[in-house]
Amino acid sequence: MNNPMKTGFAVKDLFMLPHFKDAVLLGGGSNVDRIISRVNVMEVPDVIDWVRPGEFLMTTGYPFRHNPEVLVTLIPQLAQKGVVALGVKPKRFFDEVPEAAIEAAERHRLPLIELPPGTTFSDVVREVMERVLVSEFKDLTILQGRVQRLSHVLLHGDGLPAFMQHLELMIRSPIVLLDPENEKLASPGAEALCERIGSAEWERLRAERALETNVITVGEESLRVHVAPVADEQIQPYLLLVMDRRNEYDVVDSLTVNWAARLLGFEINNMQARRNIEAKYFDQFLQDWMAGRIVSIVDLRLRAEACGLKLAPEAHYTAGIVSFRHRKPKVRELQELAKRLNSDSAIRKLELKWTVLEGDLVVLLTHYRGETGGSRGELIQQAAAMTAQLLPDLEPSLCLGREALDQEEVAESYLDAKRVVEIRGVCDLKDPVLHYGDMGIYLLLYRLQGTEELGEFRKMYLRPLLEMDKKQQGELLKTLKTYFQCNCNAKETAERLFVHYNTIIYRLERIKGELGLRLDDPETKLILQFAIKLNELKELA
Repeated sequence: MNNPMKTGFAVKDLFMLPHFKDAVLLGGGSNVDRIISRVNVMEVPDVIDWVRPGEFLMTTGYPFRHNPEVLVTLIPQLAQKGVVALGVKPKRFFDEVPEAAIEAAERHRLPLIELPPGTTFSDVVREVMERVLVSEFKDLTILQGRVQRLSHVLLHGDGLPAFMQHLELMIRSPIVLLDPENEKLASPGAEALCERIGSAEWERLRAERALETNVITVGEESLRVHVAPVADEQIQPYLLLVMDRRNEYDVVDSLTVNWAARLLGFEINNMQARRNIEAKYFDQFLQDWMAGRIVSIVDLRLRAEACGLKLAPEAHYTAGIVSFRHRKPKVRELQELAKRLNSDSAIRKLELKWTVLEGDLVVLLTHYRGETGGSRGELIQQAAAMTAQLLPDLEPSLCLGREALDQEEVAESYLDAKRVVEIRGVCDLKDPVLHYGDMGIYLLLYRLQGTEELGEFRKMYLRPLLEMDKKQQGELLKTLKTYFQCNCNAKETAERLFVHYNTIIYRLERIKGELGLRLDDPETKLILQFAIKLNELKELA
């Protein structure tokens, strides 16, 4: 169905020119309303790489003088590239247009015109372009009005969805904005189409974006897609795609889309700049909050409001620090990681805020009063899983402080998390999630490093066992540890260590004899368990 609003010099208007008085339309007559934007002459075999949408292409047939059947395969390629008509001047280099070529023109709706033998191409180019330029003055007026309306939409903050809707109404074709991750913002008419287009087709459009016009398959339908890269500052650009279902995309539409792509580039760059500023401001706020640099609750709430963060009265918080068992990433790496984690958290709608504080990757978890314990636990597990997925080789552990019951206790939760990080490093703990409340005796042990009392304690209770183990007189320290874990049950200890019961009895007697202590005395058991924990400190191992 032809669009009555289309203006300009159309293919059908060629037959009113004197040079076309004896021209014959051989095929493709159903598409003669298409608008001509330029004229080109084909006298080389690789013309398909040079033609542009909207062109009226003419040829003497010299490139295929030895094989006119080449026209049969050339016609669908020209139609796909957006050529509006093909004029062929036979008799000089070949006798007549093959019937198969006429059938191809009909099938692909490309007007195929037999030009009179006396046609002078230069005269045709001059005469056609004169009429094209007259019509283009009207087109420029239309284009100016469209650009002004699209600019108005963005300047008044109506947003990208409104912009896409206006653009669709202007060019009467569905529009899709494809972001660098191939996420799609569709105009209303393109939403249903997007659901039917597979990911492979989107990837192909991005890979072949240098082609102004492409063809994709939607179900059993072939759909012409016009591609306009958006002039933004992204390494992978946004793409503005026009889904041309009716083959009515003319030169004014093409210029409109090109201008729309420029306007979108400005808007996307502005949006990205705003996001960067907002993220930096929020990042600083989060760092100051967790580090305890905001002394007044009033200032805290004012800064949170300025960042767009609503501090709910029923909210509880937990501060966490990601500690790495192996190499610790550099600060710049951690900052990039925090950006990615914040983006992932936002997409998954998780109450997780990530930043880099004092050289560490930190996170603030928000949970709410009245939620089940599982909800907080699930949030913690998701935070740990996100870091483990991004940096599996570094074996990260999420070290958590105590739960903060209000905004003022967040800094204390952060200090707790720092203590857990220190304990993890000293005691070589490997759990993916470490809670302050589960540190137990480690909270004391790691503070005793380097003290005279610790050295004396180790000398009295730990060194004898280690020296005997060194002489290969039995795994005495491991046996003692397992014995305590089994609640002083020798039989269970033997089963767990896969040794004979008598072996365990022998080892326990050696320990008692070497240390001169009774293992059934409660205070002795406490002292020896303390010594075993000391052995797990990295500095003393």
